[in-house]
Amino acid sequence: MTEDNRAKGHFWSRLAWAVGVISAVLGIYVFINDEIRARIFPDQSVATRADVKEQLQLSEERIALIVQASISSVLESADGRGGNVSADEKDNYEAALTSLLASDDPALNDARFLAVSGQAEAAADKLVTTVETSGADETVPARSRADLLRNAGDILVPSDPRKALEAYEKALELDPDNRVLQTRVQKLKAETAKKNEVKAIPRARFELSGLQFEFEGCENPEAPKCVLSVMNTTPDTVDFWIGQSWAINEQGRWLDDKARNIVASSHYTWNIPSLEASQIELTYNRPANVFQLLRFELHVRDVEFKKEFRDVAIRGGRQVDVRAMRPVDADHPEYAYEVDGVKVHFLGCSNPDAPTCRFDLTNTGTNDRTISTYGGLAFDSQSIQRKAAQSVLSLTGKRDGVLPPGIVTGWDVIFRSEADFLQAFWPDLQIEYKSYPRAFTNLNLSDAEVPVIKTLRRDQAFEPGGIFELGEMEFAFLGCTNPDNPTCAFDVRNTADKTVQLTVDRARATDDTGAEKASSSNVVEMTGKREADIPAGLTTSFEVAFRSAMPRISELTVPVSVGDSRHDIKYSDIALQPN
Repeated sequence: MTEDNRAKGHFWSRLAWAVGVISAVLGIYVFINDEIRARIFPDQSVATRADVKEQLQLSEERIALIVQASISSVLESADGRGGNVSADEKDNYEAALTSLLASDDPALNDARFLAVSGQAEAAADKLVTTVETSGADETVPARSRADLLRNAGDILVPSDPRKALEAYEKALELDPDNRVLQTRVQKLKAETAKKNEVKAIPRARFELSGLQFEFEGCENPEAPKCVLSVMNTTPDTVDFWIGQSWAINEQGRWLDDKARNIVASSHYTWNIPSLEASQIELTYNRPANVFQLLRFELHVRDVEFKKEFRDVAIRGGRQVDVRAMRPVDADHPEYAYEVDGVKVHFLGCSNPDAPTCRFDLTNTGTNDRTISTYGGLAFDSQSIQRKAAQSVLSLTGKRDGVLPPGIVTGWDVIFRSEADFLQAFWPDLQIEYKSYPRAFTNLNLSDAEVPVIKTLRRDQAFEPGGIFELGEMEFAFLGCTNPDNPTCAFDVRNTADKTVQLTVDRARATDDTGAEKASSSNVVEMTGKREADIPAGLTTSFEVAFRSAMPRISELTVPVSVGDSRHDIKYSDIALQPN
């Protein structure tokens, strides 16, 4: 921190102290004055107690002043300890303190008084206490309590990271699907963990075609560098070069090498003279505290060898937990299953604004498995089909990748359109290029009440014969409307225990004069096309429309295919109702 910044920090600290003292004195004065008047003039107690509330109705300018003074104090304290407050932590601190000071919740008055008086850390502690008290009788919803705890953690991070982590973890217990909290906890756990201990690497020494190697470990967690030593023990010069090397960090993400260098040759190749030795240095493109997996590709005398190491602690890094499988919902044990040597945990769907369905995968076999994901389909409360916009494996940041044995990866399927309920979700998971379809049903994406689900409108069926069955489908003919541009509507429900395809072909209608008309469109609502694969139990609608005006249809024929069976739906003497 420069001298100029230090001077500013001292100024804001003194200003914060002054603001705090003045605010505290005012608060004490108002409180004592309030209590004395309440005892002498009981009939005025309600009016005078409002004075305390008035003291906490801070203007935006005053809030900004207090927050900036508090930030300056925090930065100066961190600098004095030799610590560092990142830009993100500063922004989070500012937002959390501003939110507290701007709150009009009387339950937070004590915390606000502390914040106004320049005691931000004490205010955060008071927030935690308030949450614990309100949680005992559940007067405040769990998600609101989680937000308060997150704010407390954001305020505490610069001064007491371990206490901040406790606040974040309590918040995550209340709101376990909150991705922001998950990230906060993961990051702070890594930052507060103990430094890695130096441990011997099993089988670090090995021989390939007369070349002696020793893996000397890795260092520098921000940009990991790993070192291999190599020595030619043969009497002849040996051609050697190092190919690509890969690693997987604690988060289960593949890292590519960004540089390979043999010190003796300043290149990735070296014709090694007899009895000569050197070091091979490899650097990687992402941070890591632990390499769950490290693979070297080594070429000796035109022969390719692969060498693998597991659980390599990066010197200078932190002792962090590697990514593990998250548990499935206890009410749905069927969400945990295994296919083709890959264990799958479906973790549910959330975020109604852009629905996201999450999985964890781990390879339980002994060989690599190629995982391919191509998104999936979902059907909302009105049976409208949604196609996934993104499908991402955290292993690679792409939709596919190679999953080594024992490694856990996350898989997110993300949709573009809003939905607060999914009647069915069909993820598209392929292992070794073979598809393993599976359906998940009745997924509520929010805390709101379950919306009205589309069902067969039997009470609106045309008479006579408006309800009928064809194959494994139940239909309801709802009649025809709009004499100027006639439209005939049907509901259809899949009564089977499997997906059944429905196809609606071009309909024909005969008017009162005996003239035959062909439909101009035939659309299934689920897909917006003339066909749809309707999941088990779901209901959708379809319409056939005509361009020619017809006040009455003397005969209507609608060809449909249910699975492999073709049928003609026929009705006669249909009076068209106005819209």
